[in-house]
Amino acid sequence: MKLLLLQKTAAKARQGLGIAERKAAVTRLAAKAAKAVAEKSRLEYKRLRKAAKQAKKLAIEAESLALEQARTCAKALKRLAKASKKLVSGKTVRKAKPVRAAVKAARPLASRPARSKPAAPRRSAAPAPAPRPPAGDDLMPSSTQSAPPTPPAHSL
Repeated sequence: MKLLLLQKTAAKARQGLGIAERKAAVTRLAAKAAKAVAEKSRLEYKRLRKAAKQAKKLAIEAESLALEQARTCAKALKRLAKASKKLVSGKTVRKAKPVRAAVKAARPLASRPARSKPAAPRRSAAPAPAPRPPAGDDLMPSSTQSAPPTPPAHSL
């Protein structure tokens, strides 16, 4: 009787061990999945931090550019206000620019100063020689050589 009781207890123990091993396998799979999710979340967090840092850098750069443009605009408005104020008060006095081209044209050639160095002689452009066909092409007709055009035949 004791033997039978021991055998039943051993069978129950084996059954309990099998159940425990299956539960451990399921737990290991769940732990592996949780670890993968945690790694994925960590990488996503890292990517988001990098994107936030880049966005912050771009925002600072855009802000500095906007400030620079605002300064430029303020300067232009100030100059415009000053110019319009001068126009209204009638204080605009334009400086007359000397007309150098007219003065040069009016002077005769003899009064112009002589060059210290004589001008270099100018070369005339020689026409480029026509390309010559390679030797032996005159015996064989090719698609590049064409016959003189034939006049169209008119029938009346």
